[in-house]
Amino acid sequence: HHNEQVLHLCSAMEQLPDAQREAIQLYYWQDCSLNQIAERLERTPAAAAGLLKRGMRKLREIMNDGSR
Repeated sequence: HHNEQVLHLCSAMEQLPDAQREAIQLYYWQDCSLNQIAERLERTPAAAAGLLKRGMRKLREIMNDGSR
């Protein structure tokens, strides 16, 4: 069951726009700060925060749709 969840998450991540996906990966998996993410993506910290917020919202939508 755990493997199914991981596959579902990976599939959902692939559906995100590149910048949102990268922001989420950097923040949650590589433990980068918003400033580091902003630097990596050549955005302002506020823009990086927006990418994270929108990415997480979209990810939740995709994950919830798939679990019904």
